[in-house]
Amino acid sequence: MFVFSLFIPYNAWGDWLAGLFHLQEGTVPFKLVQGIIPSVVLNSANTFICTAASIFYNEANPKAARMGAYLDGCKKAWIPCFVVSYIASFAAVWLGSKVAEKYAK
Repeated sequence: MFVFSLFIPYNAWGDWLAGLFHLQEGTVPFKLVQGIIPSVVLNSANTFICTAASIFYNEANPKAARMGAYLDGCKKAWIPCFVVSYIASFAAVWLGSKVAEKYAK
């Protein structure tokens, strides 16, 4: 996922989305809207990859039932995982900012 995130400009997409609503940069509403796009992109990729790994590489699942189980698993896991990743993204940005401030001096 790290390599994937290096090449996808999802932060720029988040800035663009917040700009559509004419939100002032640096405000809480701007940050809330800005964080949606990165969370959707990364959460979708994580959900699809992790669900696929747990379904398709599990010998206990019959081969004929794997695709249905995969689609059902993605559908059930996406929203809870999105909420967690959306909240975690704010914690990561806050912590990353603190570390960067400490070592950039």
